[in-house]
Amino acid sequence: MITSHSLYFEHTFEHTFEVNLAGQTFSHCEFEQCEFIDCDFSHSQFENCRFIECEFKNCNLAALGLKYTSLEEVSFKACKLNSVRFTDVDWPLLATRAPVSFIGCELSHSSFFELSLKALKMRSCFAKDVDFRHADLSSADFTDTDFRDSVFQQTNLSKANFIGASHFAIDITANNISKAKFERYAALDLLAGLDIELVD
Repeated sequence: MITSHSLYFEHTFEHTFEVNLAGQTFSHCEFEQCEFIDCDFSHSQFENCRFIECEFKNCNLAALGLKYTSLEEVSFKACKLNSVRFTDVDWPLLATRAPVSFIGCELSHSSFFELSLKALKMRSCFAKDVDFRHADLSSADFTDTDFRDSVFQQTNLSKANFIGASHFAIDITANNISKAKFERYAALDLLAGLDIELVD
């Protein structure tokens, strides 16, 4: 059971039917090297909390609130993270690499607006209608991620890896894609926003 104003170190939290964590508020907690497996934190709030070197596996984190909460070397695997405002996170200053990674996650309707998450790892994810405007995602790994209806505007995508990514709509005149990697057939989609005619 998680209680506010508590410190947890190397603890494993697993879902049990006796403990319902959805829709609750937790404040001033610190989790270091903890593992969360099959937990349901949907519509819960973590306020003024800190996660250090933690891993979430197959967790429901939809509509999770993270106000004034820090994420440091945290990984999410096969998690639902729909409608999460990552803009509310207390991100470490001057980080050279993104302190979070997403593998096989659902991130639809979430927001990364104006965030600096260099070298972000977002692989094999479903990221529908996600706000990436004005974000620095240089050197990010977006391998095999579905970006349908997501928004990129004044986004730094230089050196990002889009191999296997799909359904992205990136205006090459309004975003930095210098040295980014795209598959040849997918690169044609980058020309969609230009006033040109493609012929065989």
